Amino acid sequence: MTPKRYIFPDPVALVISIIAIIIALLFLLYPLLNGLLLAFLRNGDAFAVSNLTLANFERFFTAGSYKRAFFNSLLTSGGATVVAAVLGVPMAFATAKVDIAFRPLVLSLSVIPLIAPPFIGAYAWVMVLGNNGIATQLLLEYTGLRLPPIYGAWGVTIALALSYLPFLFLMVQAALAAGDPTIEEAARMTGATNTHILRTITLPLAMPAITAGMLIVFIKALGDFGVPSILGGEMQVLPTLIYYQVNGFFNLNAAAAIAIVNVLLTVAGLGVLTWVNRKNVATLTGSSRGFTRASGRGPRFVANVFIWTVLAVTLLPQLVVALYSFSLRWGDTLLPSEYGLANYRAVWADALSSMTNSIILSGIATLACVVFGSITAYAMARGRAVSKWAVDLTIMLPFVLPGLVVGVAYLAAFNSRPLLLTGTVTILVLAYFTRRVAFVFRSAVTAVGQIDPKIEEASTICGASWAYTMRRIMVPLLAPGLLASAILVFATLIGEISATVLLYSANWKPISIAIYERVLGNELAKASALGTICNVATLFLMVAASRLVGRSMSDMFR
Repeated sequence: MTPKRYIFPDPVALVISIIAIIIALLFLLYPLLNGLLLAFLRNGDAFAVSNLTLANFERFFTAGSYKRAFFNSLLTSGGATVVAAVLGVPMAFATAKVDIAFRPLVLSLSVIPLIAPPFIGAYAWVMVLGNNGIATQLLLEYTGLRLPPIYGAWGVTIALALSYLPFLFLMVQAALAAGDPTIEEAARMTGATNTHILRTITLPLAMPAITAGMLIVFIKALGDFGVPSILGGEMQVLPTLIYYQVNGFFNLNAAAAIAIVNVLLTVAGLGVLTWVNRKNVATLTGSSRGFTRASGRGPRFVANVFIWTVLAVTLLPQLVVALYSFSLRWGDTLLPSEYGLANYRAVWADALSSMTNSIILSGIATLACVVFGSITAYAMARGRAVSKWAVDLTIMLPFVLPGLVVGVAYLAAFNSRPLLLTGTVTILVLAYFTRRVAFVFRSAVTAVGQIDPKIEEASTICGASWAYTMRRIMVPLLAPGLLASAILVFATLIGEISATVLLYSANWKPISIAIYERVLGNELAKASALGTICNVATLFLMVAASRLVGRSMSDMFR
């Protein structure tokens, strides 16, 4: 039996680990626990056991606005999830099982709605389905039918579904593509029909990916602030209710209580996912040989028509935004009657300053994510971290929380001395770091796990210190994966608005807020110019990242 070795940690490694623990406790765990505690206190009450109350939660049973917001959140988030599944699952089946043309292009284009901030596409739907929108005019002219107003529950539901549909599509498509084709082939050899195989093999095998994708759509839609604030009209959902409690009354206690209810809905969704996955005992086994895709004219025609129709609908808001950014006059005509660059010239100074702010804020937060995420991932993967589950939960929990919940937690935690950060740029960077560190952490855990520990042992035996081994061996080996996740974090932070709308300061206004202000001010053409600049810059970053790491854009989101 090999005697157990006791490894005394390198002093540098020990110091870095202690710093990582302090950061996790101070900026990840403390804000969340403080926000939880705040929800059980009345506004203005100091903490004392005798002051703890459920009054903030009682409003969900007594106040009509709370009841309606709760119901509307369930309605729009649940509806968006169902719509996304109805469109995304058949699209994934068609992409994975049918020999369609331009499959790589389909996968790349499907990522664009994930890159563009959803609220930018929200006001594009006003241009398409509003009272004077393109589709509304066409339908009225040729059929005499008038669509219901875009503002309200159905408009929010459609916009959320189309914004987050790619998450579900990419997950299900990947799961189907990775399946073992011999299972279906064996069933077919025994005489099973295609319908029977679909019902008894394909769907059950894909069900974990389908439920996971639906859960992501539900969580994203539940925490989305931008779309309901633009398309909701008089309708309120939980995120907009949180926003008005903070900006209207600065009642952080009530906002924290609403945030907790929002989180409970997220937890309930996770519970449903766990329950469904336990019911499905079959798993995908994977195979080096791919499926034989259907190549008949009928399946190919139907699949191509369906896929490109769904893609066109999901990309329509971004195309309308780009078109509107060049329009100088767009009255009652179907298309703009005059084009030019005046909108870009009008917003150029604002775009330059706000985009610079977004790049600086996102860049610092991304750097923090890379440093902290890679260190903690290394400690987790190499078994040098205690209570791994606690570390994992602390880092991953903010990832599934809505952005407004994180914003409320930070406002409540850092609104008084000695940790007074409200109104500073630091609080925004920390909130970005909290929301995105899980991206880098998960990527780094996988990357470290793929590196043989014997390489480090060989370096140590040769006399190298821990720091030297990290700098000369581990960092170069981890660099490609870290770079990909870092660019993904950076790109998705450029248009972040949910936490930003509560935490930004006038001196550091990012481009997402600049666009939002233009939309609220009914300057839609100028907002479109800013939105197009934001979308193009983000898309350029994603393309550069995919080229650097040799992966497609769709692979980077899976």
